[in-house]
Amino acid sequence: MTKTTKGHIITQNLDGTDHLDCLYRISLKALIYNDAGQILVVKEIDRTYWDLPGGGMDFGETIESSLKRELYEEVGYEGGLRYQLFDASDEMYIERIDANQICFYCRVWPDNFDFAPGEEGDEVMFIDPEELLIQESEVDAPARAYGVHMKWQELCSLKS
Repeated sequence: MTKTTKGHIITQNLDGTDHLDCLYRISLKALIYNDAGQILVVKEIDRTYWDLPGGGMDFGETIESSLKRELYEEVGYEGGLRYQLFDASDEMYIERIDANQICFYCRVWPDNFDFAPGEEGDEVMFIDPEELLIQESEVDAPARAYGVHMKWQELCSLKS
């Protein structure tokens, strides 16, 4: 017998004792800068806060195909891209999907800058990274996005 609760899968060992395993959702977020050093953010439909575009990987997707799909759905992007995976979040439990999530952050260089709200996006814009810190939000997505920006800046400074 298998059951899922609070992001864990509970199965029974042969001796009848419970075995606890985790159910993980992989999420990808795209960090995209314009020439002025601003960050692309999206306000998804039915959400009140700005976040980096991205979301959960679907079964069978590659990182690149998932990034392209999410960018199309949220910011209407159609085109090629290059990316570099550079950071990952700690595990966090997401109650609405009853799963633990790990988010991987990718620096993305799109072939063009044709962005407009996609089918899941309500508003799209480039903002100065510091503006993320003054966003009022019931979740910590804007602060996480700012932290991702700072992590990328830190990595870039180590290279020089």
